[in-house]
Amino acid sequence: MAKGLAQALVISSREAFRGATPMDKITPYGYMQMLLENKPPTVKSYVDDGSGYLRDVKVRYMQRGTPGKSVTTDDCSIQVRTAYLDYDVPATQFRALGIAFEDDQIAKFEKDALGIMNVGGPATPIMREVWDAIISQANGLFADINNDLLAIQAAAFGTNVRAGSNAAQTINFVLNGTTNPLTQGMTQVMADAQINESKLQGAKIVGSGLVHNYSLQQVAKSYDQSGVNTRLLGFPEFFYDPYAATAWGANQFALFEKDAVQLVNIARFRGSKSGLKGGDYFFTLKLPVEDSIGQGTYRDFEFDVQLTYRTCPGEVQIGAFDETTNPPIQLGRGWNIILMSSYTQLNIPANSYATGDRLFGNNGTYRYTATNS
Repeated sequence: MAKGLAQALVISSREAFRGATPMDKITPYGYMQMLLENKPPTVKSYVDDGSGYLRDVKVRYMQRGTPGKSVTTDDCSIQVRTAYLDYDVPATQFRALGIAFEDDQIAKFEKDALGIMNVGGPATPIMREVWDAIISQANGLFADINNDLLAIQAAAFGTNVRAGSNAAQTINFVLNGTTNPLTQGMTQVMADAQINESKLQGAKIVGSGLVHNYSLQQVAKSYDQSGVNTRLLGFPEFFYDPYAATAWGANQFALFEKDAVQLVNIARFRGSKSGLKGGDYFFTLKLPVEDSIGQGTYRDFEFDVQLTYRTCPGEVQIGAFDETTNPPIQLGRGWNIILMSSYTQLNIPANSYATGDRLFGNNGTYRYTATNS
């Protein structure tokens, strides 16, 4: 360093670019956001009672009655014996992301980055720079979880009564704005909801592509008409998810009855499994982040966290081992922090409606492909 010149001070991009910093941006994961906004499922409290020990849970249900079983004679005969059915709560998916820090690297930051803050439950002390790094990696972890959930739903769509199938139904959003055929466009989607005995109030749509453009046009129209962005009474709320096209198909979207799909988000590091054990901290953590377009927050999703200190320098494998392109590297003393999550979703069972019921095969989720001609 030249004599008389101060060493460069390292500041974070958040300080330099504020809200526009890429490290804080979270892609809109509309499907995950839709699930988080549903009423938390009671079944979660049975699987995860807060003790850190998980239990297997069965959901018990009865099929509703079907027409044609009642009689017209007063003879005290019995036509139905109610029976319970049950199914196991699905096995959880699992994701983990380990992040390594070196003391020497963190020491280069200005003093605020070295400050200690308490996060998670039970409250656990970590350096602010470690916290910033966790937030910067949240986008990739949420993406993987969201994509897992999209894939589960891709195989779980129910029967649309109008079509008699769970295949994606084509919905055309007409180019000619002077006409509005009742058999096309959002009118048909809303009609489908009622044909399938789903309430429009609280219904939600997830997708991307043409249906996303359509939803933005409706917002623009509401501004043009009243100057206020008001949601039409009964119109399903839209959640933009750019990954839906990959998981479900180009221009595909889905209509969901309120609470028909439930997210089960499990945390293990609670009770006797939490706190300082040996040299490691075990705790749970919710990340106070929102997506980049202001569509929603992910504050309700809970992670398990393990925080451990590397007491000696040595070789550490970052990612998958490859002798040529990704061998182990040398790291100095520092922290390893591992974020983990166990999760799944609950769909209404496929046999919730009996054979002969007009809703046989229905589960409150309906798949569509948008066209524009």
